[in-house]
Amino acid sequence: CVLKVIEDENYTPSLKRKYVIADMITGFGVAESIRHYFDIWGGNLSGKKVIVQGWGNVGSAAAFYLAQNGAKVVGIIDRVGGLINEQGYSFEEVTELFLNKNGNELVSTNLINYDTVNEKIWDLDADVFIPCAGSRMISEDQLRRMSSAGLSVISCGANVPFSDPEIFFGPIADKADESLSLIPDFIANCGMARVFAYLMGNDLDKLEDNLIFEDTSEIIYDALKATYNRNNKKTGIAKTAFEIALNQLIK
Repeated sequence: CVLKVIEDENYTPSLKRKYVIADMITGFGVAESIRHYFDIWGGNLSGKKVIVQGWGNVGSAAAFYLAQNGAKVVGIIDRVGGLINEQGYSFEEVTELFLNKNGNELVSTNLINYDTVNEKIWDLDADVFIPCAGSRMISEDQLRRMSSAGLSVISCGANVPFSDPEIFFGPIADKADESLSLIPDFIANCGMARVFAYLMGNDLDKLEDNLIFEDTSEIIYDALKATYNRNNKKTGIAKTAFEIALNQLIK
């Protein structure tokens, strides 16, 4: 059922191409976690500047939904190179980049080579960073540079995105959680797992796109709201969410 073709134009970059739930749902959840963060802690996603790491299913889909909600993608870094636009790419431009990708690779006539984009992207003026590439890639220096440039929110599209040896929460992740708003991976990228849970708990005749996507959105909202109810500060979010999750496991 995760291979259901998306028929609702609100959830796909193209009805002409056959994108399925599995292509989009994790990135959708990452984008929704950021939208809900601003709804709950205060602010507005529209106009926020975003840096995206990775242009596979998660990063490209998250960028698509963020741009759909008015955010401005100012930088993309992928293993083949990247793009920088300090004014932000429009929704139409982000959609085109999504449609033009080659598998999980970013494709553009304006592609900047990897070394150049890697040298510049961590110092961009941005509000939000979504690491959506491999695990354990974000260094302490990259975190420091993004924080110095004004970053305020990280939503983890990748599992364990910081280059810590610890399994769940090492010193770089701890520093991120203490200095800015860190939405942990088990909330931000839960989309696929949540779809399976939704399908197990509902009749299969309820396979409408909006019901599937909005269920994931509601679960992410509820998790962030529960975190806020225990800790309404904009720091320590990940630790608080871990505490709630561990208490639920122990019960």
